[in-house]
Amino acid sequence: GEEAFLVTMSAQLAGVIAQSNPQIPPLKNLKLTAIRAAKIFGTAQPGEVIELRAEIIGRMGNLIQAKGSAGIGSKNLLQTEITLSGDGMNNL
Repeated sequence: GEEAFLVTMSAQLAGVIAQSNPQIPPLKNLKLTAIRAAKIFGTAQPGEVIELRAEIIGRMGNLIQAKGSAGIGSKNLLQTEITLSGDGMNNL
């Protein structure tokens, strides 16, 4: 449903942000590893524009922690915590 789509899109946005840092080499085979604390507050109506947001909150080795959210204007639809993982440079 829409909720799974929003979580997936938040994870993809977090991955793009994490891989775009010019100071940190990108990880290979980045994938969604975990979803925690997902809270769904509502749904969108046809024609509404959903704004996705993602923030990288931590990195440890090949793991990336992020917060994701989605909303329409001031209306919050989703908040979640996401873990992404990938293969580091030593594993190529």
